[in-house]
Amino acid sequence: MSEKPQPDRAPDEETPPHPAEPLQIDTPLIDIQDLEHKPGPGTRVSNQGVKITPHLDSTDDRDFAKEDRGAIDAMQAFEKTLREQLSG
Repeated sequence: MSEKPQPDRAPDEETPPHPAEPLQIDTPLIDIQDLEHKPGPGTRVSNQGVKITPHLDSTDDRDFAKEDRGAIDAMQAFEKTLREQLSG
């Protein structure tokens, strides 16, 4: 099969718009220097002698075991639906 010749396209009367200037964003340069960049006695951070003792606040009455059980049940239900979809 031979293709039919296409008629010559008439030139556009309007010239295409000038391409936009390249986008240029001026961003200020922020000089961030780590405290240990130039280590010295004045800039060194020490946690020597710091002891952290975790504790629950007496006003915190959340039942974490109940929340954990609910999360485990939800995961098991999700896994069950995945297995059903893969087998069916």
